[in-house]
Amino acid sequence: MELRILGCSGGEANGERLTGLLVNGCVAIDAGSLTAALTVDEQIKIHHVFISHSHLDHICTLPFFTKNIFGHTHEAVEIHALPETLDVLRRHLFNDELWPDFSVIPSPNDPTIRYTDIEAERTYDVCGLRITPIRVNHLVPCVGYKVEDGKDAFIFTSDTAETDRIWEVANDTPNLRLVIAEASFPNEQAGLAEASKHLTPDKLGVELRKLKSDVPVRIYHLTPGDRATMLPQLQALRDPRVSLLDQDERLIW
Repeated sequence: MELRILGCSGGEANGERLTGLLVNGCVAIDAGSLTAALTVDEQIKIHHVFISHSHLDHICTLPFFTKNIFGHTHEAVEIHALPETLDVLRRHLFNDELWPDFSVIPSPNDPTIRYTDIEAERTYDVCGLRITPIRVNHLVPCVGYKVEDGKDAFIFTSDTAETDRIWEVANDTPNLRLVIAEASFPNEQAGLAEASKHLTPDKLGVELRKLKSDVPVRIYHLTPGDRATMLPQLQALRDPRVSLLDQDERLIW
């Protein structure tokens, strides 16, 4: 399995990068950075996009992606998400007001994208991968994902405050190679983290006590302006599993 980091929101020193992962070149998880990180030729190789939730930093390049792949694909690209998330995309994004509705372009019978509901804890087989959404605790309906290829697995928590189920799943995954987890605000902004249902380094430390596996835990979603403050706070956890996820990183198992 090859995992490519398209955007990790604060893993870099400057600017705002938007969340996105690419697995084996054909499955994207979140769409915050599809068109910024990939060439058009790379974009048209994507057959499935799994969205964790509806916040802009996870979906904002999806409209431009649909335009870039238009006319270059033989089948509709499947947009997989919770029903609540797909409802947001239909009503507020692909609504012919903010962006054309590519789920009926060029025609309802031959669309560019197709919406596909997902259910938490149900496994989906796509492109030789097994992808399982897991509910997490965020401001809007949200899932993390377990991704497996029959040999190795990784877990992406997506955006979440304190939660339990995804750590239980991680502990029950014997072939787990990696966990990608969030930390969004410094400890001094614990009130903001609580209000927006995100984690601080201290809160992340509590969550990591739930993870019994000795696997790397790569952190994403740092607010870029707070990165310098958060780095020593993450180091203060003294958890040897923890390090930052790097922009444009490739991991191969």
